Parts: sequence; C-alpha cells; structure tokens
Amino acid sequence: MVHSSLRALCVTGFALAMLIVRPAVAEMRPLSEAERAAVQIAAGYLSRGPAAVYEQLSASSPLRRLDQAAALQEIEARLGPPTGASWELQTVVPALQEKNAVFTIEFPSGFDDTVIWDFTQENGAWHIDDVRILALESARTQVFPPLPKKSAAAVDEEEKKSEPPYGLLLLAGIAGVGLAAGAAFIENEALTRPMVAGGALILLGTAAFAFKSDERFSLAPPPPPPVAEKKESGYPKLATLLPLRRALAAGEDVETLKASLPKKGRAADVATLWIAEADLQQMKIKAVKEALKRFPSPSNVPLAEVLRARVALFENDEAAAAIAYEHAVNLGPGRDGLWYETAQSLRTLGFEDRASGYLARLDKIGSRRADVYYSLSILSATTNKLDDASRQLKEGWKLRPAAREEIVSAAVLWSVLRRADAVQTISLSTPDEAVVPSSVAGSRAIVFPLEAMTNISGEYLHVQIGEQELHVPGGACLAPIGTPIVEASTWAKSEEKRGLDDVAQLMPHARNTAVYAQPALRSRIVRAANALGTRNRWPELVQLTDGLAPTSEHVPADLFFLRSVALQRLGRDAEAKQLLMSLASGRVLQRKRDVQSLTTLAELLASFDLYDDAIKTYDRAQTIRQQPFVDDRVRQLEMNKRLATKYTTMTTPHFEIRYPADVAENFAKEIANVLEGEYARLQKWIPTPNFQPVVVNILWWREFRATYTGTDFILGFYQSRKITIPYAGIGRLEPPLVAILSHELAHALIAQATNDHAPRWFQEGFAQRIEMVPYHENAFNMYTDDRLLAVSLLDAVLTGSPDPEMITEAYVLSQTLLRYVEAKYGTAGLTKMLASFREGATTEEAIRQLSGQSMAQFDVAMRAWGRSASRVFENPPPLRYDIAANSGFTTQQQEGRGPLRGGNLATPQGNKP
Repeated sequence: MVHSSLRALCVTGFALAMLIVRPAVAEMRPLSEAERAAVQIAAGYLSRGPAAVYEQLSASSPLRRLDQAAALQEIEARLGPPTGASWELQTVVPALQEKNAVFTIEFPSGFDDTVIWDFTQENGAWHIDDVRILALESARTQVFPPLPKKSAAAVDEEEKKSEPPYGLLLLAGIAGVGLAAGAAFIENEALTRPMVAGGALILLGTAAFAFKSDERFSLAPPPPPPVAEKKESGYPKLATLLPLRRALAAGEDVETLKASLPKKGRAADVATLWIAEADLQQMKIKAVKEALKRFPSPSNVPLAEVLRARVALFENDEAAAAIAYEHAVNLGPGRDGLWYETAQSLRTLGFEDRASGYLARLDKIGSRRADVYYSLSILSATTNKLDDASRQLKEGWKLRPAAREEIVSAAVLWSVLRRADAVQTISLSTPDEAVVPSSVAGSRAIVFPLEAMTNISGEYLHVQIGEQELHVPGGACLAPIGTPIVEASTWAKSEEKRGLDDVAQLMPHARNTAVYAQPALRSRIVRAANALGTRNRWPELVQLTDGLAPTSEHVPADLFFLRSVALQRLGRDAEAKQLLMSLASGRVLQRKRDVQSLTTLAELLASFDLYDDAIKTYDRAQTIRQQPFVDDRVRQLEMNKRLATKYTTMTTPHFEIRYPADVAENFAKEIANVLEGEYARLQKWIPTPNFQPVVVNILWWREFRATYTGTDFILGFYQSRKITIPYAGIGRLEPPLVAILSHELAHALIAQATNDHAPRWFQEGFAQRIEMVPYHENAFNMYTDDRLLAVSLLDAVLTGSPDPEMITEAYVLSQTLLRYVEAKYGTAGLTKMLASFREGATTEEAIRQLSGQSMAQFDVAMRAWGRSASRVFENPPPLRYDIAANSGFTTQQQEGRGPLRGGNLATPQGNKP
C-alpha cells in the first residue's frame, strides 16, 4: 500500500508538472476587498466631494497630519472636481490588488488623469493611506530595455528566451514523481526512504525554481530599483494648484492663473505637466516640448513620459513614442488602462508583436476590461486559433456583453459565432438583445449615495450620480440587490446619444489637430462624428471636421473618410476628391502602416473614378501586408478605367450607357428602352423626382465573371453610382434578365431617394421585392425560428459577414420583412420608411415611426404573422419588353454568344477578354 504522505507527494508533483506544462488560462479576477472599499469611497466622492475621502483616510496617512481644511484641498487638487467627471476602475496586477486601487478620470473638458489610492487595513477595515497622481514621481525607475534599439520581434524573441525552461522543469517534476512513486513498490525500507526523500527534494527544488522564475506565482511585486534622489523632502503639497485643477477640468483659460503658480518644487512640476497637457489640446507643441525639458529623459514621472509619447505621436516619431509609452508603463503601478492604450498606440505605429504582447499580459493578469478580450478574440481568429478566440469572445461577453451587430460586424469572428459553444452564449436568432445576468450580482453589495442610479450588464456595473459617472468593470457583485440588468445594446445607444450631446461642446476643439493626442478627447470627437454620420447630419459633420489637415498623423483616418462622405452628400464633390487625393499623396497612412485605412481610402478614391490613385493606394497596402483579394480588386479598377475611357457611350434622360465597340448600337438602345421603362414603373414604389443620371456598364459575360465576381451566381451589381451587368451579346431581354436589371436599378433609386442612407437590409429587401418574377421566397417557409436571424442583425450580416449561408438567410428575410410591412401598412408603409431613412433615422427609429413598436416587438409581431399561415408570395405577370410591339430591338445573337435564361448565366463560348 502506498503511504498517504507518498500519495500526497505524487499528487502534488503531478499537479505541479501539469501547471508547468500548460500555462494558466486567466479569468476575470474578482475585486479585492481594497478595491471594493475604493468603489464605495469613489461613489461618495462623486456625490459629496473631498469629505468622503477624508473620512476614509488611515490614521497613518500623511494627509491626516494636515488640518482638515487643508487636507480637503489637497484631496481635491489630486482628484479634481467631481462635477461632471467620469471615473473608471482599472485592474492592477495581482500583487497590488490589496495595496492599490487605480481610477482613470475624464473631466468635462476632455482633460484626463489617473489616480492611485494606496490602501492599508486598520481594525478590519480598509482605509486610504495616500492619494497619488501621475504628475508626481514614481518610486520605480526604468526596467525595460529601450524598444527602438531592437525590433519589436527581436524584443519578443528575447522575452521568449528568458521564460522559465518549462520543458526541463516538466522532466524534473516527472522524475521526482517517478522516483517517489517507485518507492511504493520496493519492500526494502532502506531504499524506500532515500527514494522518497530524493523525489521530494527534486520536486521542492523544481517548485522553488518555478515559483522564482514564473511571474504567475509571484506574490509580491519585484523589489523596485533604487529610488532616484528627490528634488525635495516631505509630503508634496498641491493645494496651491486647486484653482488650476478646477479651470483645466472645466476647460477654462488658465493664462491668468500662471502668475500665481509655484515656480519651483514638486507643485511647480505638477503644474507644468498639467498646463503642458492643456497646451497639447491647443496644438502648442513648442510649449509642451519646452515644458518637458524640465524633466530628464527618461524621468520617473509617469505623466511626463505619457506626454512625451503623445507629442512624439503628433510629430510622427514612432520610435520616440514607443520608448516613452514603455517608460510610462515601467514606472507602474501595473494596470490595464495604460497597457491597453500602449498596445493600441504600438499597433498603430507598426509594433504589432509588442502590442500583442501587452494584450496577452492583460489576459494574464485577469483584466476586467471587456474590450481586451474582444480584441484578443479577433487576433486569435485572425490566426485561426478558434478555441482561443471562442474562449476570449465568451469572456468579453461575460464581462460586458456588446451589441450583437458589433460582434457580427467583426467579420473575422464569423467562424467563431457558428461554433456550437458560441451559439449557446450569443444567439443570433432571438429578437431581443441579450440581457446577461451575473451569477454574483449583489453578493458583496455596498451602500451607494441615495441619488445614485445603478445598472449592470454581465459583470459590469454602471453608476450614475447626477452628472457624474462611475464605471466598475467586474463590479456587478457590488450592486445593490434589485439593480436592473440592461440589455447589451444599451451601451451602444448610450454612446451614440453621448456623441450627439457632445457635438456642440466639441465644435471649438475638434478643428485643432493637437487635441487628438489626448486619448479621451480624441475618442469623444470620433464618437460624435460617427453619431452625426449615422444620423445623416452631414452639415454638422463637415463643420466638426473643418480645419483638420490630412498631414496630421494622430488624427484618426476615419474622420477624414467621414468628412469626404459628408462633402459628397452635400454636393461638394470637388472638395471631397481633393481631401482624398491629399490623403493618398501624403505620408500619414503609409507611416501608420494601417492596411485597413489604406483599403478604405482606395475604395473612396475609386468611387470618384480616381482609378490611378486608387490602384497606387492598394499597391501601398500590399507592400505592408499581402492581401489575396487586392490583385483581383486592382484588375476591377483597371477595368473600370477602361469602361470610362474606351467604351462607346449612349446617353438617355436618366442613364449613361457604356458598351463595347463590338456590340451593336441597336442593342444598347434596347437596354436603354428597358431602363427607362423600369424607371417609370418603379416611381410608384421609389419616387425620385430629382433623379441624377446613373452610369450603366455592359460587359461580356466572361469578362464580367473573370474581372468582378469569379462566380456564376452574381448576375449584376450596383456600386459607386454605377450599374454593371454582363449583357453584351445577349439575344433577348427576357423577364429574368429584366428582373436583374430592375434589381440593380432599384439600388440606384433607393440610394438617391434616401440620400444614400438606407441600410443594406432595406436596399436588398426592396430591390428583391420589385423584381418581376413569378414568386418570391418566404423566409417562414424556409427557416425554423432558431435559424431565423434577428431583424436587428440583418444589416450587420449583409455588410460584415463573409458566411454565404448567413448572407442568403439575410437576403430572404429582408424581402420577407418588407412583404410584412406591405401586408400590414400597404405600399404607403414602404414609402414612409424611405422618408424616415432620408431624414437620417436608424432602422429602429424607422420601424418605431412606422409601427409604434421597438425593433424587438416588431420582430416578434412579424414572426407571429409569418407563422400564422403558409404564404406563397406570388406576383402578377411581368412586362414583356422583349416582345413589345414598339420594341426597336434587333437580335444581336452572335455566334457563340448565347442568351441568358431563367436568371442564370450560361457561360458563352468564345467571349472576347
């Protein structure tokens, strides 16, 4: 029999070996007791001000040595005024979770800061020992090697080499287990005891080495390097900076305050950095750089390094920005907020591996920030690590569920969403947005101020206290019993509303390119611009982005793209073109190595027929990262250029028809007759009295398939105000071919009728509805409820999903939805939705204006209608343009160029390339 002590040793050794061979998978780390206390104190501060913090100071706190009035001023000087502030709890490294609580703070002016509370335990309760800010010295100095001396990949390789030798440790652990276990089968006690002892020594040595070398086992932070000599002794007093702090938080001018500020000492240093941050918002780069000369490089002041990074970003200096960000990170305390900002910046600057390393570190410490896991899931899916992608997606969803359309729109996740384990977590068929409860909600509830309004979603807690907000990732356990659980889309809707509410305040700031070096302000401006674009409020979007120079690297490219679209919608095409050409010829996107932005720019250039510039932009994207679709797209653009310059053109009142030279003019006239006839027929469905002429490109089938589609199943398309169809050489325009032409014409009509603002599902559903075919498919006769996509997801699927099966479902359901609208509200219902979209309504708003119901209620009602009877959507006989008495068509059926029948393209033989 194996002795119990020996059995325990074997189990311990096996567990250690397994832990060594497979790195731990981190999960969200619960709030510590110190963090729990910090949230309650923070809520008190946002409600009552500095007194709430003063009451929770420890007996040993240096702030206790001051009289109460002075202490209250010191507290507010460090934390900033509570009015209108938004606080968010960050996740610190495990070793500090019972010592520190860290909050990021955003003030109404866009000025942002981070505060660190040092905690200590007295009489069983947690109290604040000190209040620190980034503008004061850190106890740590730099510990990482400067990044630019080696490539990001080289640094990552060094980190891999410095990892504990898991293979050797595993072998040692197994050897120890084997030696100890072998003793169980030897009767000679003289041999048994030495074997057990030897096995134990090997295991203990292995464990000791693992605990020493693997940071996962660290119970305390590494000892800090020697502290640099301080400029002055004693506790730093900042009360004299309180007027400055209040003015900066409110966005007021501080020039009149400068004369009264300290000229030396730590308070002077803090004031210098705060003013430098404000100067950066106002594009006073020279003043910021002059202020930063006050601090050595690298310094032991985190805010100085953060500002250096943002200035370097402004000046397009990738290496300096990367160095400064990493210096700031190294000064600690380790927290997810700064690591995430650093990862985003390093990725923007081209340090992909290093950025991924920071994201992986956030996973490792159990960050409670949901967007960390969504970002990691996308990275894992990109490299086909679907198990990791699924785990990370579900972790993000658990922490703070996102609107499903946002997840579907991340096209790379489509394969993950189809997995059985993901479907059980994130359903794409239920009409309502997800309401994700927390299993620990209210289990560690704290007392919030009476005026506080709380809600939770997943593990996320949101607290509204008047104009103030407190965000607590992982804080559902602190919520009072009965706190409402809100649906996932609440946050997206709230963000859009905040963006619209912010527009007036941001107008004076958004035109100064330097403000974009401030992450909080940059985020607010982008949020406002997106909200304006979503609502079709193009004049305000143009006003918001006036004065932005395309040469500014730190201004998000999306803002320039939005501006170009807004200019186009307002009929200012020349300005839109010039903006895009400036972006294309500048160094901004090339230096950022942002393939996605270059791709978007190329498509926008192509939409203005700037084909040469578009092709050059795609070529630049290819030099950064090869994308297989780009070569095909470049061939399409070259074909578009040929269509515009080499093909014969025929003009009618509403169309410009381009066709090959070897196609008879009479055939082009027949196409023109059909187009004009369908335009007249569709006016009752899609009124467009001010219709602008549309280009119609006619190609040979083989050329169309080889250049544009690569498939037999796409029979025409509308893009960039052009209809393209493979009808060259067709013998007769029979009804199936007219249906395709009508479908694409409907897209052009809807685009103009709604100022190009109709969502994709409405465009595709309507374009199918007006086709003259014998019948249309009914989604309720094809799919069960668990396969029927939610109405709220139709647009995300049609615009973002690469899954052909899912896209087909969305097409059929979109047309079925409009059949329901027509059955319940008549064709007037369709016209009303067109008008709603023209005025900038979202899908949910258009549905509410039509039906008085929410989107989910509308979805439920439509399903009830669809399941109430088995309907066949039959249509009246089509107009026969091909046999009309007044047709001027002369058969152009050349040898080897047969007709298209039944709506399917039969590949003609002998087509010219």
